[in-house]
This record gives sequence, C-alpha cells and structure tokens, in this order.
Amino acid sequence: MVNQRSRVGVVFGTRPEAIKLAPVISELEKQTERFETFRISTAQHRSMLDQVMQVFGLEPDIDLDLMQPNQTLNGLTCRVLQAMDSVLEVNRLDCLMVQGDTTTAMAAALAAFYRKIPVVHVEAGLRSRDVLNPFPEEVNRRLTGVVTSLHCAPTTIARDNLLAEGVAPEQIVTTGNTVVDAVKMLVDLNMANQELPTGVPDDGSRILLITSHRRESWGTELENICDAVRDVVTRFSDVRAIYPVHMNPNVRSTVMSRLGNLDRVHLIEPVDYFGFLSLLRRCYLVLTDSGGVQEEAPTFGKPVLVLRKLTERPEASLMGLARIVGTSREAIVREASDILASSVVYRIMSEGLNPYGDGRASERIAESLWRWLNGMMPVLDAAEQFDSAVKEQIAVA
Repeated sequence: MVNQRSRVGVVFGTRPEAIKLAPVISELEKQTERFETFRISTAQHRSMLDQVMQVFGLEPDIDLDLMQPNQTLNGLTCRVLQAMDSVLEVNRLDCLMVQGDTTTAMAAALAAFYRKIPVVHVEAGLRSRDVLNPFPEEVNRRLTGVVTSLHCAPTTIARDNLLAEGVAPEQIVTTGNTVVDAVKMLVDLNMANQELPTGVPDDGSRILLITSHRRESWGTELENICDAVRDVVTRFSDVRAIYPVHMNPNVRSTVMSRLGNLDRVHLIEPVDYFGFLSLLRRCYLVLTDSGGVQEEAPTFGKPVLVLRKLTERPEASLMGLARIVGTSREAIVREASDILASSVVYRIMSEGLNPYGDGRASERIAESLWRWLNGMMPVLDAAEQFDSAVKEQIAVA
C-alpha cells in the first residue's frame, strides 16, 4: 500500500558530501507526505563541512563529531562504523542514503548493511579501475556498491559500470549528478559573484584556476605540477594563476617553495565553496586533480586539464571538454599552451553541454526512492532518467 511515510537517514561528513546532498535533502523535505529525513553528520571534515551546512541550512539531527587531528583512514573507519552502529541501533530508518566515495559513505553503508537497513548510494557507479588511483576513494565506492540496494548513477557510463559488475538493472536509476543541482541553486541565489581575492588585480588577465592536493600527487608529482604552472605563466604574459593552497603541510611546503613570490602567481588560503564557485565563473582554464571540479567546470563552460593519470569521471574528456594530462610537467605545459594559444580549441572545449547533469537529479532521486521503497517497478521510467548522451556525441564526433 503506497501510503506510508518513509524515514530516510542521510549521512554526510565532508564538504563535497554536504554540497551534493543538500539539494536531495531539500527535495525530500518538500515532500513531507512521503518522507521524513533524519540527518546524520560524522564531521569527517569539521570546519569545511560546517561552512557549507550553514549556508544550505543543513542542521544535523545527530552530529557525531568524529574528526581528530592527523586521523588515519583505519582510525576514522573504525570510529564511523562504531558510531553509526550506535545511531542505527536506536533510530528506526527505512533506508540510509550515502553519497560518493568517502570513508563516511563506505563505513556508514557497511554499518547499515550489518543492521539490515537498505542502502541508497547517490553518485554510484564511478570507476577508475585502479584501486590506488584515486586512493582510497576507488575502493570506498566499490565497497559501498556491494552493500547498496538502490544505485543512483549520475551518468549512463556509471550505470554501465554497475551493470558490468552484475548489479540488477531494476536496482539502478540514472539521475544526473546532484552537484549540478547545487551549483544552479547557488548561482540563482547570487552566491557565486564574489570579487577576486585580495591581492589579485582585476586587470582582464586570463585566469588559470589550480586545485591540487590529492595524496597520490604529493612529492615529485606536485613539484611537476607547480613547475608546469610557472612555465605556463612565464610563457603567456596575459595569464595569472590563482591557487587556493590546501592546509595539509605535504601540499603547502611544496607549493610555497616552488611557486612562492612569483609574478602573476597568486597563492591564496583555501576559500569557501562560494568563493571557489566565484573563481570558477571568472577563470579561463582549470587545472585540477579534484573529481568534483571536473563536474562543476562544464556548468560554467570552463575547459579542464585533469592532473591525474586516470579519472572515474571520463564523460567530459570523451566529449572534448576536458583533457587527462597526468602530472608530467611537459604534458601540462603542452596542453595548457595549446588551449591558451588557440581561440578555436578553446571554443570547442568550452561550448559543450554539461555531461554530468541538468539540474534535476534531486527530483529524479526523490521520485525513484519513493517508488523503490513502495515496491514499484521500474523505479523510474526510461524516458524520465538522465541521459548524458555521451555515447551519441562521441559517435557524432
């Protein structure tokens, strides 16, 4: 009988999780006749998470406050697993929703599985096929998938990955990525219109926006990235680089020593999400090892150089909107110079539709969740699902 109101637990612990789940929570809470949400924060990342929660109005029902200084993956996993078990023991849930590839998502999903609570995985099916790249995210998302009952795949490629692993088609819905929903919400609220950071002249220069902090890039790879940035800025006199430098000392020591005090290279403190979106809107080209930035940049029509050897988000590169360049100094300089030197190349890379979403992912997730919880099949009609059209566009090209 399709009348019962469902209690949906939603767990998040990092800034990206909160950003990507905020529009989903908002959509669920609009449908009060269908859903009651129960918000759980692990606070895997404390300060960056709090900032986003405040703007989106994400007040958790339970804040586990698990972050510790210099925490290890094993230690964090144990704390999330034990704390979530205690929460799930005393709070009745019809399902638990997790997002992405974090330790919070993986351990919370496992805790729910042990309690026989169905798991809903938002942003399911992303795969790089290399368990060490990105580390530990690739394994986190694979393990989460094993215990998931409803897979909300953002793209058709993600859906195909799940099908290839033996997930039943009726357990998968292609929704688009909720980060596109979140970005559109914030742009509509004029939250991405901040001025350039203090010390960066607004002189019409083309801006390179750089983010690089992944642990697999620490050391020689990050040194190569920094040296490439210096080479590019030296080669193009109308280019300025803005690099919000991560607080991790493994990142800061390398970046400061390689790029500090260079003309037209601006090393700034980490910015909040709204400051980052403002930079993304203003920049000309993005150099990043972030997965989320690969999804956000096409919304603003910004070409991307992916500073990784592999990506679990291949759609943009397959459509010619991004290039996977790794951490070779020569490759980064070559590809960045090609884009900066040719208006034709730039136009081709900046004018495609975002293959990751259309702003309606949260609506699809809510509808699919309701139908799935009530045993209705299919969970979403094929015509209502998000089709990134990556394969079709590749075929045309």
